[in-house]
Amino acid sequence: MFKLQYAKIITSVVSFLLTLTLLSACSKPAEVAKEENSYHHSANIQTVSPSMTYDITREYIGKVVSKQLTSLSFEYAGKVSKIYVDSGDSVSEGQILAEFDTELLTIKRQEIQATIEQLHAQAELNRLNLSRINKLSTKGYSSRQALDELETEKKIIKADLSRQQANIASIDYQISGTKLHAPFDAVINTRAINEGENFSANQAAFELSQQAHHEISVGVPVNVASRLVVGQALTVILNNQILTTKLLVIGKQVHEVSRTIELRLALSQQANFYNGQLAQVQIKQNISQAGFWLPLSALTDGIRGQWNVYQVTKTDNELFVISATTVEVKYTSLDAAYITGLPLVPQDIIVAGVHRYVPRQIVKRATEQTTSIAKSGHAL
Repeated sequence: MFKLQYAKIITSVVSFLLTLTLLSACSKPAEVAKEENSYHHSANIQTVSPSMTYDITREYIGKVVSKQLTSLSFEYAGKVSKIYVDSGDSVSEGQILAEFDTELLTIKRQEIQATIEQLHAQAELNRLNLSRINKLSTKGYSSRQALDELETEKKIIKADLSRQQANIASIDYQISGTKLHAPFDAVINTRAINEGENFSANQAAFELSQQAHHEISVGVPVNVASRLVVGQALTVILNNQILTTKLLVIGKQVHEVSRTIELRLALSQQANFYNGQLAQVQIKQNISQAGFWLPLSALTDGIRGQWNVYQVTKTDNELFVISATTVEVKYTSLDAAYITGLPLVPQDIIVAGVHRYVPRQIVKRATEQTTSIAKSGHAL
């Protein structure tokens, strides 16, 4: 009886072990198939190389200034009789802009001219008297004193004539100064004169700006100005146009308020610009710092306002494991960022769609790369 029960137990145990063996043999191919057929997200993985320097573009606001900007005024006081131009008018060199009433000056000139004629008459009388005295003197009928008096009178008349001729020249100069002429081809910016007005000497009547030649004046920090050289080409955005300018002068005086150095740039293009018009001056700087250029799409939010990138490490079966690395953004442009914080060796980085991944996730490389490697950024 005991042997029969022992045989049944042995049979049951053998049957159980046989069943387990069969079940494990059936389940093993299923697990292998499941592992082989598991789904992995595709990631846009690219290899980025380090850079030792990076360029940044700074923009400074300057203004267009005319090379010739003049305030015209009359040299003498007078009454304005005619005005020939107004604000905004274009004038040519030598053109009359305005003139004074010359009636009073003309009267003064006539008065001086009459005095000159009188002196000429006195000089003629003096000449005749001298001629008679000289004849009498040869016969001993005239004194030496009378001769000396006539000689002195002759000199006095001559001096008076010289003075009156100088007065005539002064009046003629004043009359010529009653007409205000344009010193060069220009545009009238402002007019501060009206007909019938009694105008003071040296009071500004017109402000003119030359249209043929323009410059750009811009202030930059001292450390930026120290890297520039005279003759260097700089890019300027003016009227939505990209223009090339030449650096003419680097100032040597720091502005008391803005603490900047003034630069003067020459516009090589001949175009219609306006005095005081704003312009954007672009100046590139090279920064010596090792790092990586990445597209902005490669950055993701980290803790406490920091930035992370997703590095990947290759595993078996052409798969990659994601790890998050905190980086420091040194400079950003319109489409790229220059970052530090990674070892200075080529790195495999996920450069797009980072919101779809998490650290330690296993991914595969996408067959089509949708984001190009950033080597630099376009300016904002």
